[in-house]
Amino acid sequence: MIHSDRTIPALPDTVDSRIGPLHYDVGCPTPDTSQRLFDEMDFQRAVQAYLWAYPAVSFESIRLVAKDDLGIDAFDLGIADNFVDPKSLWLTANDTTIYAFVNFDVSRGPVVIEIPPGAIVGLVDDFWQKSLVDVGLPGPYAGDGGKFLVLPPGHEGDEVHEGYYTVRAHMHDHNMLVRGIIVDGDVPDAVQRIRNVKVYPWSDREAPTPNRFVSISGAPIDTRPPGGMEFWKRLSRVIDNNPVQEHDRFHMAMLKPLGIEKGKPFRPDDRQTRILEEALELGDAMARNVMYENSSRISGATAFPGTQWDWVILVRPDQEAEHYSQLDERLQYTYGAIYLSPGIGRMEPGPGATYIQAFKDRDGNHFDGGRSYRLHIPANPPAAAFWSLTLYDTATRSMVQNATNDAARSGYDDLAVNADGSLDLFLAPEPADSPETNWIQTVPGRGFYPMFRLYSPTAPAFDGTWALPDVDPA
Repeated sequence: MIHSDRTIPALPDTVDSRIGPLHYDVGCPTPDTSQRLFDEMDFQRAVQAYLWAYPAVSFESIRLVAKDDLGIDAFDLGIADNFVDPKSLWLTANDTTIYAFVNFDVSRGPVVIEIPPGAIVGLVDDFWQKSLVDVGLPGPYAGDGGKFLVLPPGHEGDEVHEGYYTVRAHMHDHNMLVRGIIVDGDVPDAVQRIRNVKVYPWSDREAPTPNRFVSISGAPIDTRPPGGMEFWKRLSRVIDNNPVQEHDRFHMAMLKPLGIEKGKPFRPDDRQTRILEEALELGDAMARNVMYENSSRISGATAFPGTQWDWVILVRPDQEAEHYSQLDERLQYTYGAIYLSPGIGRMEPGPGATYIQAFKDRDGNHFDGGRSYRLHIPANPPAAAFWSLTLYDTATRSMVQNATNDAARSGYDDLAVNADGSLDLFLAPEPADSPETNWIQTVPGRGFYPMFRLYSPTAPAFDGTWALPDVDPA
């Protein structure tokens, strides 16, 4: 017989917790406590699932809205042939670039992408916004053009085909974005360059059907992830159409009690609906906090020491750090933007782009659309292609919708320049005494934030010899 002087206390009949008192009957939860604990467990899992799922639902929203509102189907290219209109809601798109995008699904077989030679910068992401390959200038063919072959997960057969750069996908759904860089002010040439892009099934390679191009310029569409149950419905579609990857199996288990399960229709009951709706509201607040307060959460966020400017992209193209997957870093970026690749957010000179954003002025206050501000841009911005500054609405993370219908200024514009080569941009509801060429209109009653882009950044952007000063309140 084992004797012990240690007395093991019994579980109290009631335990206080952050969700209220929990009641026990001889150590077992009462029926009411049991149900509250299951509800809380599922609520916590749903909040985390929202934060995890945001990049996939964002791409699914682009696919669905483009199809339903503009008739853009798989292998069709939506093209901003007259730039993106600020009336369209896209997460941090800009109105200084010729964009085009295409959705494709490799579940039925490999897909071919043909990129023409010339000044094109592009990328292919899967729907988790993980980078598959860069195309155009930052890609393996540089600016010479070339063919890419995207193989489905589990593809059996030859992986190497002469004349193709081959990549293996990890899921079925993909989105490709290409930008036509404007050379010497020739916008029609940049548009035509993009119109020479081709995407088609490998099985059609002998005689591919010409791609259909649909203009998205001026289209008042909203491609952002939705609120309410529609968010979860779109997540369910992505899960059902794609293989479950090993690192997502725990998320699949957490979603199952909430009615989201691969191979089964999404038909949540009243309890599941209530939990999912409440979780989305809190999850969205958390995501907004991670984005706007990222410098207090993620190390290395500050772009220029002593300023309010942060690097926009703090997540790696594969979203993996040495010892963990970059959950907060991925959320910080994809809540406010779309598309990842080695060429976007590059921290060294070369083809591609790097972005910088600020959420506060020099005095540490958030930007108010009813106030006036000045941004001094030192001479010789470190961009071999061009630079731009775009203003985004804090509520929508899309371009500010102002009376001028213009949210940006760039190195392409005919701006008033100071004697030393620097220039000043004015962010205000009215131009006042500033040159209108250098003015971007803000909207009273709305918050905003500026994003500065450097296309094909050069060394001064990273070696400390060039820096943006803080935005000054006027």
